[in-house]
Amino acid sequence: MNLHVNRFTRSLCVTAAAALAVGTLSACGSDDPVDNAPVAGEPAEPVDSADTSPGTGKLLEIGKPTLGAARVGLSDDESAPGANLVAVLTKGEVFFVDAANPTDEPRQVDIDDSCDNISSTSTGVAVACQDKAIELGPDGKEKRSLEVDGKVTTVTFLDNGKAVLGKAGEDKAHFYDKDGNETGDAIVSRSIDEAVLVKPHGRGQRVALIDRGQTSIHDVNVDDGSLNASLRIGQGVGQVAAGRGDDGVVIASDTRQNQMLVYTMNDVVRLHQSAPTKESPWAVTWDSKRKLAWVGSTERNSLSAFRIDSGAPAKVAEVVAPSYARAALDTANGAVVVVTKDGRVNVYEAKDLDELVKRERHSSQGDYPVIKE
Repeated sequence: MNLHVNRFTRSLCVTAAAALAVGTLSACGSDDPVDNAPVAGEPAEPVDSADTSPGTGKLLEIGKPTLGAARVGLSDDESAPGANLVAVLTKGEVFFVDAANPTDEPRQVDIDDSCDNISSTSTGVAVACQDKAIELGPDGKEKRSLEVDGKVTTVTFLDNGKAVLGKAGEDKAHFYDKDGNETGDAIVSRSIDEAVLVKPHGRGQRVALIDRGQTSIHDVNVDDGSLNASLRIGQGVGQVAAGRGDDGVVIASDTRQNQMLVYTMNDVVRLHQSAPTKESPWAVTWDSKRKLAWVGSTERNSLSAFRIDSGAPAKVAEVVAPSYARAALDTANGAVVVVTKDGRVNVYEAKDLDELVKRERHSSQGDYPVIKE
């Protein structure tokens, strides 16, 4: 996919690895240095609408508060194991929901009560716990685990078995080989809160590490244990997501500045585009199948799809989202799944989304018009 940048783009920041030697980060947003300053140490929080919404799509009730949700693996082959599953983390349990059969009872897997973060791995999901990190396969069974001294804040595993994780109270990323041995560490940021597995074009796999307090994204190479570059994510990062394809695209929401941002990690992390959204954007996903960025607004209870291939993001579809939406996830069969903090799962089926996008794509040019150079 070829991404273009023009005058409409509200910010573009590229930081080479050399800039890290002097400890700098590019600020993104307005041209005013004061406006650009992140609210350091205060992670952004979503603003929920006063109006309740059940959302549309097929509804499944888990019935427990959720701590997070993740795709099960990154395969774009809908016949691959787990390719249409999403995993929802609650205290002491992980629920595997089949988006291809959303009315089926989800598979339930018991885990330690200390596990409070979940992320996608190459073929499953990883949960971060006290003194350990665990990878679960599509069948819910443990594939591998790491013994760690301290509280793991986030972790992911690559297809070659290597892993990277963050620990509470540390500014380092810790790297592990396929046998579970720690091979090194690298200073990344004040805290490491989310690990997002990214598939760059022709370059294996890399990981974007997110510091919510410093509202920043950090590009690391797990194979050699190196930090490539770092960038700001506006003034208040909400959620960050990569896609299933090998285009290296990463989508982020800036909750405080009501915008979404489009990055790539094909050579070094780069910010290509940003665009205004409805109030309090939070959940995001990159729909590699349709080449669309989905962004959820908690204040408006909406989930909007944006094209990003024409120079400036243009909204092409929108659905009603459930209240308290905290995660949006795409599946290999083209469905989009929204998970709420109070344990509801809404599945927007592929055929309905395809029809919606086709109907609205040609009537949305006025939302965010492309400005030609």
